[in-house]
Amino acid sequence: MKIGDQLQKQRKIHDMSQDSLAKKLHISRQSISKWENGASLPSFSNIMAISRIFNISLDELIKGDDDLMNKLENSKGINNLIYSIIGSFAVGISLWFLLKYTGLYNNLTIKMLLTLGIVISFIMLMSNINWKNIRQVITHKAIFWLIIFFILSLIPKVNNFLIGFNIGYHSFH
Repeated sequence: MKIGDQLQKQRKIHDMSQDSLAKKLHISRQSISKWENGASLPSFSNIMAISRIFNISLDELIKGDDDLMNKLENSKGINNLIYSIIGSFAVGISLWFLLKYTGLYNNLTIKMLLTLGIVISFIMLMSNINWKNIRQVITHKAIFWLIIFFILSLIPKVNNFLIGFNIGYHSFH
């Protein structure tokens, strides 16, 4: 059964209009109509939300819809998220080591660049959040910029901790 047919069937079983379902999903009624007519397919996050709303398994919801199954198989979703997280940490840690062990970290210019990086990553984070659907979707770009923001924000604190640890260690030995 196609996702559109399954969606329409579940709406009727639960005595729900397209409009009321759209409100629960924080999308337009036209999107529900397009899904039911086969003009477009819902995103994975919307499929998950529909599954929760109707209290049915994902398998039950999408089984038999080859187009949707192909879309989900071809989507990079979780892999992109994992790569974004790993890449963000790698960049942040590499930047910290570069600044720390080249002696550039103590340079006022570098500290100003870090502050600028924090501001830019925060602005990019805020601009990449889909505020209308915040409860459903946080984009991979938003997660990437959130991680960069936190890494850049933590560099001075980690550096101060290491300096304090080093001073404390040497004072006891």
